[in-house]
Amino acid sequence: MVSPKLDEARSELVKALEARMMVAMVANCTVSYSGRTGSDMGEGERLVILKGDGCVLVHRGRDYQPVNWQPSGCVFQTRIERGRLVVKAVRPSPLETLTIEMDRIEFLSAFRLRDDAQFILHSSEEEMQKAILAEPDLIEQGLRVIDFEKKVAPGFVDVYGIDSQGNTVVIEIKKGPAGAAAVKQLVEYLKYLSPTEGKKLRPIIVAPSLAKGVLPTVEKMKIEFKPLTLQKSLETLQKRVKSDQKALKGWLGEIPETSNPQ
Repeated sequence: MVSPKLDEARSELVKALEARMMVAMVANCTVSYSGRTGSDMGEGERLVILKGDGCVLVHRGRDYQPVNWQPSGCVFQTRIERGRLVVKAVRPSPLETLTIEMDRIEFLSAFRLRDDAQFILHSSEEEMQKAILAEPDLIEQGLRVIDFEKKVAPGFVDVYGIDSQGNTVVIEIKKGPAGAAAVKQLVEYLKYLSPTEGKKLRPIIVAPSLAKGVLPTVEKMKIEFKPLTLQKSLETLQKRVKSDQKALKGWLGEIPETSNPQ
């Protein structure tokens, strides 16, 4: 529907929501949220997406992230009030409400998406390494990273550090199940590394899992295994980026404004 009247838009919206279809609207609207905190966003033209599983996204004409959203499981309510189409998304637990009030709708569509494809994450060990460098506690509390891609005769140690007891930690990262080759590679590195006096070397394999039949060899060589997935690594990096952005915004907010000379 292009530029529908509000009552027409509501009628189609109700049908689509009852049929658990996906709805996409471009509308001039305000958005307010109440729940664990509260927020209000003034009037503006935005893309509103309501999905069949009960999630809602509100996008501005910039940035890739929604400015307001609610996860799946919301119950949608609609009504016409004071010349505005009101869409309310209520999340039962925890109780949260996102209210969108639209006085003009430029576009409304409802459809079903056929999508049974498997999601396969293509990434690399570099993301896992970056995540460990950013959050060493992913491996264990008190780990302090000293170096990464540390050069030794057979190659490069992925992560090199010191644990809370002063022992030297040598980490080999694999994005898939770690097999015999990973064990052999790590053992070769250890020949060229020495701990500080009175301490020990702690070889660690970091991977989503160990390959079948490798565990006895790992135990025999006294190599530790720490599980870490690509997904967890990416989530850690994304969390870190958001934290850095928040800190930057806070720092910028502390800078006093100066008037530009005319």
